[in-house]
Amino acid sequence: MSDESAINYRGRKAARARSEQRRRSILEAALRIVVSDGVRGVRHRAVAKEAGVPLSATTYYFDDISDLIADTFTLFAESAISDVVNPIYQHIGDFVNEHKDALHTDPVLLDQLLDRLTALILSFIQLELRDKRDHMLAEQAFMHECLRDPRLREVARTYFDHLLEEMIELCRLIKVEELEIAGELVMGTVFRIEQEALMVPVEQFDMNKAHRMLKRQLRAMLPAQASQ
Repeated sequence: MSDESAINYRGRKAARARSEQRRRSILEAALRIVVSDGVRGVRHRAVAKEAGVPLSATTYYFDDISDLIADTFTLFAESAISDVVNPIYQHIGDFVNEHKDALHTDPVLLDQLLDRLTALILSFIQLELRDKRDHMLAEQAFMHECLRDPRLREVARTYFDHLLEEMIELCRLIKVEELEIAGELVMGTVFRIEQEALMVPVEQFDMNKAHRMLKRQLRAMLPAQASQ
């Protein structure tokens, strides 16, 4: 992850590039197992088989299975932030910046902009459901596992704090009140939508319901005079 995260990998460090490549392949294999079988499926023998490496390789880098799981989550968070989260927020931020002056003028225009902003956020959720479903499944798995394993909470807190910081910045651009609370509520709504979407086939995802939920939440955050 980035320097600002202050999260370090726990397993044995790789001394050479080839060694680092093998270590990463082990973590990527563990992440695939998380997606297919859940965190409880991550075992040395299963990971070694999935990665196509000797069992001794996984135990060399990760003698403690908890370190292997924690580093798998760290790899997930690192990749998710750079490849998924930051590009999405950048796109949404650009949209809000382009229209922020109109957000607090004409109520009709405001409603149209909230519609478009909501649709933009949901389009990324749909894209993830279609093309990055593994990312969403891994995120859900780690969200639940960190409730059981306190050693995962440091990594989880850093990851979700980053999501919240970006959501708070989005709320700042919209000029909502109580930024941190607003960010938490919007992010919670997005998580709820994602969780429900993962429980059904992509074609059965109720986009209209999700749109109404998210738009209502965004509108509720606006100052009273802007939302009238």
